[in-house]
Amino acid sequence: MGAAVGWAQGSDGRGFANLCRLAAMMLHIPVRRAAAPILGAGLAVLVLPGLVLGHAELVTPSPVDKSTVTEPVTVVSGTYSEAMKADGSSLIVKDATGASVAQGTVDPTDDKRMVATPTAALGSGVYAVAWTAVATDGHVERGKWTFTVTIAPPPSPTPVPTAAPASTPIARPTAAPTPLAVTPVPSIAPTPAPSADGGQTGSAGDVVLPIIVALIVLGAGAAYLLTRRNRPPDPG
Repeated sequence: MGAAVGWAQGSDGRGFANLCRLAAMMLHIPVRRAAAPILGAGLAVLVLPGLVLGHAELVTPSPVDKSTVTEPVTVVSGTYSEAMKADGSSLIVKDATGASVAQGTVDPTDDKRMVATPTAALGSGVYAVAWTAVATDGHVERGKWTFTVTIAPPPSPTPVPTAAPASTPIARPTAAPTPLAVTPVPSIAPTPAPSADGGQTGSAGDVVLPIIVALIVLGAGAAYLLTRRNRPPDPG
């Protein structure tokens, strides 16, 4: 460094020019060292996006991975990060038994989307979707996602009570009434009223007594008449 300063301060009058050259040399060395990293970074910016964009990665599956839906599924689809070729790209839906229930490929209206439409809406069950995406540069990507369908059974209708039809009474034979056993009531004989002398007379005595009295009266009358007849007349 000291030699360089002495060289820049030469006595022949060329010191200023040498100083300018020395400054230029010192500035030129750092620029070279910095140029290589800058150039490498620029190449990376240009090359890496091309490498990344060549992979068609799944971005949005529908139904969502590991989700549970409560309605029948009529369409299964997946949206990808890059355009795909229909040749070799596929979307296959399988049920819990492994049977294929739907199969599709790249959407004709959107080359970043694949669609599979089942012939009948997917009911309750677990489903797996296997996909193969072939990018436009030929790069192949594969993957899988799952979803579950759980459909609640419809509520049972509330039964509406209906009026029962009026039944026509059926005439049934009436059983003859069973005669009740009649217990004979003992008749009570009339108690004769006590007579004046304290005795009791029956109904026959009531009839005989007047006859007897009448006979006595008749007898007495007859005796009186006989007596008057047989009496001698008074003298005089």
